[in-house]
Amino acid sequence: MCIIQDISKKLGVLFLSLVIGQMSIWAQTTQNVSGGAANSVYHFLTLPYSAKATALGGLNISSLSSDLGLAMYNPSLLTSDLDHQLQVGVKPYLSDIKQYDVNGAYWIASKNRMLGWGVHYMDYGSTNMTDVAGNNLGDFRPNDYSIQVSLAGQYTQSLYIGSTLKLIQSNYGLYKSSGLAMDIGLRYRSVNELSQVCILVNNIGTQIKSYVSKEDLPFNLVVGWTKKLEHAPVQFSITAEKLSLWKLAYNDTTFNQQQGFASPASLQHLINHFIVAGELFIGKQASVQLGYNFMRRFDLNIQGQQNWMNGFSTGLDLRFNKIQFQYGNAFFQKNSYHHFSLFYQLRKN
Repeated sequence: MCIIQDISKKLGVLFLSLVIGQMSIWAQTTQNVSGGAANSVYHFLTLPYSAKATALGGLNISSLSSDLGLAMYNPSLLTSDLDHQLQVGVKPYLSDIKQYDVNGAYWIASKNRMLGWGVHYMDYGSTNMTDVAGNNLGDFRPNDYSIQVSLAGQYTQSLYIGSTLKLIQSNYGLYKSSGLAMDIGLRYRSVNELSQVCILVNNIGTQIKSYVSKEDLPFNLVVGWTKKLEHAPVQFSITAEKLSLWKLAYNDTTFNQQQGFASPASLQHLINHFIVAGELFIGKQASVQLGYNFMRRFDLNIQGQQNWMNGFSTGLDLRFNKIQFQYGNAFFQKNSYHHFSLFYQLRKN
């Protein structure tokens, strides 16, 4: 019996390695003519699911803290500590555009597995519909959402594997689309529990029904590492995303020449993949976060002008008996957007 279990574990790891390799090769085709990353459909899937993710630079797959919002993005972070936890999140954007998230988790003791479920919803408010002549046809409410189910388990003392299946729906008036996607996460945690390495293959899938013609999903290959200091209440994270592509920035060489702007150098292409973050723990009830997203900084900066705190993000995490509150803030030019998450422990183990 032990031999069979050992073989199954090795096959699971081998399967994940093959999927990562295959998807990395496939995703190399998703580039535009400028050499930058191509557009994709269902881009709302790349938005952070929780306020802590926003505070840590917009993406973090390796945090050592138990967090349901982060686990719903990387299913290998699902652990029994999250059993019977419920998360509700809201993030207002411009005008009446809002993002909503509802997530939950349940420990299946008989199977030694963690089950997660969630809804990721984008509401774009009420929009006026007109025909080609400008005649008013009434209002409609465009929206995107995904319904997902995750399953995760521990396979060795330090190795965890999780997967997520997502049903995606997009509604823009007369134009509707649906898709199916899968995430696969692999997590290795050191024996002393002071460091963690994660690999995530994000949004493997396809459109089931397209608006007009089929488009690619926002595939992402992510690697993350987090280190917690042994004698200080601080942990640091480095996340590298979109590793199946080299040039992430759109580079219009004609526009750059006309305006006298420099095209991004090789070093810029390299650092655009990285997000760095830190978290300071204040006892067991609170923590503060700081993140920096290099790609966001590059995208938002305007050459020859003051660019404020583009790329930076901050946050606060407060824990009480059964309730946890998170706030995240990311900076865009002179503005910022706010993200709120509330967690409730339905039942203690």
